[in-house]
Amino acid sequence: MLLTFTQVDVSPDFSHARVDVSVMGDDDQKREVMAALASSASFLQREVNRQVKLRRIPAFHFELDQSMEEGDRMTQMLREVARSEGREL
Repeated sequence: MLLTFTQVDVSPDFSHARVDVSVMGDDDQKREVMAALASSASFLQREVNRQVKLRRIPAFHFELDQSMEEGDRMTQMLREVARSEGREL
């Protein structure tokens, strides 16, 4: 399993941060990772607060980012089309 934080969007007032997470694994692993991140959000917030001095540390909201898997599916589809036409990608 591979976990990657792909993007963080912080609200203008620094009250919220949407953290996009890519998890390479099966559906059960994805659910487990997202549940673990959600339950660890306040701990992670405290740790960031210790390392980064800001007036306000945003509340983390984790979202599953499936763009890497979607990209892999698109690449596979393009390869199949190319193969059916006698070409290689």
